[in-house]
Amino acid sequence: MKKLLLFPLIGLMIACTSLEERQKETRKEILSTDRAFSARSAEKGMHDAFLFYAADDLVKLQEGRFPIIGKDALARAFEGKSDSLFRLTWEPVKAEVSNSGDLGYTFGNYELYDFLRNEIYYGNYYTVWRKEKDGTWRWVLDGGNSTPRPE
Repeated sequence: MKKLLLFPLIGLMIACTSLEERQKETRKEILSTDRAFSARSAEKGMHDAFLFYAADDLVKLQEGRFPIIGKDALARAFEGKSDSLFRLTWEPVKAEVSNSGDLGYTFGNYELYDFLRNEIYYGNYYTVWRKEKDGTWRWVLDGGNSTPRPE
């Protein structure tokens, strides 16, 4: 009887280990994508980066304004607005991922450098990521808030 219980227990332990390892690897993927997103923002501008990594059905939350819903609406919101007077970069602090491995989130700290005022503004952000059918990660929900300068 004990042998009959041992095999399912071993199977369960292997399955849990596999899930943990898959989640660990997926967290690494999401963190890497988030860092690449920030690097693209620094290199090519915030507008380019946000559109490049966006899912078609995105929701972009904004302080004091209604959310932007959809990639086309985000592109329209950027039309005619320059992002060359500032540089937005960020660093994720943590990532988590669903058991299914196709949804996760990151959160971290951002810096917004204003070239005109020669000032840096700070804040926290969160981004929800979804793995697309082609294997790429796209953001589906994004927002943040300003904070004092970190210590």
